[in-house]
Amino acid sequence: MLSKEVSSITSFSNLNDWYTVASSRFRFPEEPSGLYQAVNHIMNMKGKRIRPVLLIMGCEAFGGDVSNALSPAYGIEVFHNFTLVHDDIMDEAHLRRGEPTVHQAYGLNTALLAGDVMMMFAYRFISDVPQPFIKPLLDLFNRTATQVMEGQQMDMEFEKKLKVNEGEYLTMIAYKTSVLLAAALQMGAIIGGADESDQQNIYEFGLKLGLAFQIKDDYLDAYGDERTGKRKGGDILQNKKTFLVIAALQNANMDDIQRYQNCLHESDSDKKVNKMLQFFADRQVPALVEDRMNQLYLESLASLDKLSIDAIHKDSLRQMASMIYHREY
Repeated sequence: MLSKEVSSITSFSNLNDWYTVASSRFRFPEEPSGLYQAVNHIMNMKGKRIRPVLLIMGCEAFGGDVSNALSPAYGIEVFHNFTLVHDDIMDEAHLRRGEPTVHQAYGLNTALLAGDVMMMFAYRFISDVPQPFIKPLLDLFNRTATQVMEGQQMDMEFEKKLKVNEGEYLTMIAYKTSVLLAAALQMGAIIGGADESDQQNIYEFGLKLGLAFQIKDDYLDAYGDERTGKRKGGDILQNKKTFLVIAALQNANMDDIQRYQNCLHESDSDKKVNKMLQFFADRQVPALVEDRMNQLYLESLASLDKLSIDAIHKDSLRQMASMIYHREY
């Protein structure tokens, strides 16, 4: 019955169909109401829900029973949203997807507890699979969750450093963002019965796609419109060492570095964003960012091409990758 309900989830006109089915089956408790209202606040926000869709597509690509992938897919989405709750607290963000962040709407203490309980539910949902899949899924999830926390710490530490090199930055965004995309695909492949070689290749596909995705996210934070649901230039105001900053400081002379430092110390928010964007423009940053994104995207497709799956599923994953990569918000 469930397989029929979710059989069309990889149709690109119905990417959120899986969520309608999953959210009707996997519900959070009603009490204490203050806690679970906060959880539902972020879970009900409109989002792209990319990671769970990739997990289900990974399962389907290898001929697995999609009904076995539904609970882990929901678990990945719960975990992802848990990280957003805590990330918003650390960034002192007021908006998420155009709505008040959880700590703004429900208070700091409730937001912390909401994130914690979401992590516990993520484990519950991911382990709700047939017995042979439990250990490999939890091993992969434990490693991935640890890396996500490590990436977040790196991100915060980078705010205090004057300069971060590209290798450091790529490691940080791999841990903070890419590994979860990659793990979602590999989890689906595990449930689908993929061998170790295919699991590694689909992981690499997701990892490189995730790197391109995060660099695009850096770009949209600076140059995107209100559809991002976040304040334009938020990363600039937080002094984050995004790929735009990395690119701007490559081969920089002392005058360039001094100009960058002056931007960092600008007290007026609007002026700070505008000065930094002009600095990026003068250093040809948009073109440099596009070149690096394209390189990573092509590397991800090269890993996709190595998969031993049929052309239909390979094309579906390629379409999904294109949609993720070419997004405008």
